[in-house]
Amino acid sequence: MGFRLGVDTGGTFTDIAVVNEANSQISITKVPSTPDNPSRAIIEGVTKIMSLEEIKAEDITFFIHGTTVATNALLELKGAKTALITTEGFRDVLQIGRQTRPSLYDFYAHRPQAIVPRNLRYEVSERILYTGEVMTPLDIDAVKMIVQDMKKNKVEAVCVCLLHSYANANHERKIKEIVVAEYPGIFVTLSSEILPEFREYERMSTVCINGYVMPKVNKYIAELTNKLKEINLKSGLYIMQSNGGVITAEIARESSARTILSGPAGGALAGGFICEQTGHSSIITVDMGGTSLDICLIADKKPRYTTESQIGGYPIKLPMIDINTIGAGGGSIAWIDGGGALRVGPESAGADPGPACYCKGGIEPTVTDANIVLGRLNPEYLLSGEFDLDKSRAFDVIKEKIADPLKLSVVEAAAGIIKVVNANMVRGIRVVSVEKGYDPREFGLVPFGGAGPVHGVEIAEELGITEVIVPKNPGVTSAVGMLSADVRHDYVRTCILDSNEIETEKLQKIIDEIETTATKDLKEEGFKKEDMEFKRFFDMRYPGQAYEIQVNVCDGILTASDINDAKETFHNLHFKSYGYCRKDQAVEMVNIRLTSLGKLPKMNMTKGKCDSTYVPEPSANREVYMRNSYESCNIYVREKLLAGAVITGPAIVEQLDSTTVIFPKQTAKVDAFGNIIIQLEEGK
Repeated sequence: MGFRLGVDTGGTFTDIAVVNEANSQISITKVPSTPDNPSRAIIEGVTKIMSLEEIKAEDITFFIHGTTVATNALLELKGAKTALITTEGFRDVLQIGRQTRPSLYDFYAHRPQAIVPRNLRYEVSERILYTGEVMTPLDIDAVKMIVQDMKKNKVEAVCVCLLHSYANANHERKIKEIVVAEYPGIFVTLSSEILPEFREYERMSTVCINGYVMPKVNKYIAELTNKLKEINLKSGLYIMQSNGGVITAEIARESSARTILSGPAGGALAGGFICEQTGHSSIITVDMGGTSLDICLIADKKPRYTTESQIGGYPIKLPMIDINTIGAGGGSIAWIDGGGALRVGPESAGADPGPACYCKGGIEPTVTDANIVLGRLNPEYLLSGEFDLDKSRAFDVIKEKIADPLKLSVVEAAAGIIKVVNANMVRGIRVVSVEKGYDPREFGLVPFGGAGPVHGVEIAEELGITEVIVPKNPGVTSAVGMLSADVRHDYVRTCILDSNEIETEKLQKIIDEIETTATKDLKEEGFKKEDMEFKRFFDMRYPGQAYEIQVNVCDGILTASDINDAKETFHNLHFKSYGYCRKDQAVEMVNIRLTSLGKLPKMNMTKGKCDSTYVPEPSANREVYMRNSYESCNIYVREKLLAGAVITGPAIVEQLDSTTVIFPKQTAKVDAFGNIIIQLEEGK
């Protein structure tokens, strides 16, 4: 037995969690992130926790990492110089998109610039029909001329997206063969490998994103791998995917776009774990770090998935956990707009320079500064005292930038910052709940991340949620969640058929072909047949609709009854999502999807024994601004709270990685797994 290590790189801190496989004990630490080179903070954090827990490098059996390299490269538009090769007449698809406006009634709204400029979008004579039949052969000489022009322009990555390549990928493969031979060292991405699915715009956008971030992700993974070898870490490097699964570092280097939501996916998986512990079937997780807030709705103990998402305004059509990310974190900057209104975010002070109270050069007021001024955060307790904060600096910057211009007291200004950022978060939660047909009042709220438990109760009150669950290690919950993930691969095959005319034998043959490929891929990664699991899905729609709904399909040989069950499920899901269905109308099947899982060993969380007679002793008492006034609050140390402990608010619970705020007339209980369960009054 050894140790499993999870690392989640955030905008402000890098979180480290290690699990002892022998007894499932979790140890954690946090170190400041190093945005200029994230691997520095990772090595610092890994060596720190190995020293604290006296773990040898050779005892680390599994290392999984949630990275923001691809995300930041795309959001900051700091990816590679990328070219696109496409079918003649289609190079402007990337610019035209779906001709939709980002904001319907905003005359000045602008879509983000295309990540591949027009002069680097090349057209080549070729044409394949949707049936896979070759209508116009590929012009080989034209491809070679394109490669020479790319050399002159010093292109770093090239993406190939030909019309209907999902039906026949031979032309794309030939182009790759020519590019690799003529331009050694360039990164090449094919749409038929990344997304063999119809809809040329979404496919083109996705493959361009992959090519754009690939060089940076490759460089980062290579550097991190070498640094891990330098500290004698024998475990291979695994990367968290946006879909909640694990891939090897080698696959991440080829399919870099699959890591766009790498870190937040770990938090969503942890939410499922918390459902198992607490008996909840439906929760909403809010992961509030230093830079952003990641929100995920979990129904029936499973996070929602999507194949339609946007990152920074760029469509990406890959399977991923449905996470809504907004610019609301501890480092989010408070500012006054042109109309004199107080605003918070989306810009963040990040890790460097960070909030003003960090004394690292930050000159803007942030959410963390406001919480320091209101007494909710202890300036001497961040990272258990390893990271001192300056309350006077927070006070001064809020006074200068917010309070004085708005003619408010500093406390009123700080309270206003908290109200505004909370309102932003509530709106973000409504996007994944109310707007998707779910009533948030039927869910529990699970706030985590370094800042989540500070704001969790107020957010729940706004939404009418009556129970807040704070995990045992909220500041590193995403890193812990990664350790419960399995290796996962997603496959898709476009196959547009009327459900009334489906020949189940032909459909079964296609499914078998996909499963054969999936089995081969998992075997190459060392998995035995008994450790493999396959899940089938159909994308279905009413004829003429532009979007589909994903329907689960049972295992085994496909029958006519299975098709009918899929149709009925589709009708029900359509009604839940849109408020109506047409059961007398035909249904189209559009895509066949297969998810393959390589099962990894699971953590068995230690369950304690609750002592109903145990009365926790506060470690201190201080004045904290709660709703509209200061309250005398008992302060508790989280590590000293035993299972069964009951706390009555107002109170503050402090720990190495986060702080939990409990408001007056609220009761909090520590359950057998160490979670803090806070009960809110009805209607509050």
